[in-house]
Amino acid sequence: MMKEVKHNDVLKSISNIAMELKPENGKIILFGSQARGDANENSDWDILILLDKDKIEESDHDKFTYPFWELGWKINAMIHPIIYTLQEWASRIHSPFHNNVESEGIVLC
Repeated sequence: MMKEVKHNDVLKSISNIAMELKPENGKIILFGSQARGDANENSDWDILILLDKDKIEESDHDKFTYPFWELGWKINAMIHPIIYTLQEWASRIHSPFHNNVESEGIVLC
């Protein structure tokens, strides 16, 4: 039987990974129901990774998303990291997604 992982333990693990990865001049933000505080036991963990570069490379996905996926596999949690460049993110400033992240997101680093 799998041990139940508590919300605060998952948040701490995600925060630790974010601090280890800390993108130069970028950000890692928790958003969605986990950030708002209205998550349930089946809610996923949404992570936005913003990188200060012109283009996202395959190696960026390996470096910045894999540690979050790996944590999710280990603790049987759905962790969904997504990556944007700062320029891509700025171009979405008027989108509902951007507005939600900006108003409800928790900056981890």
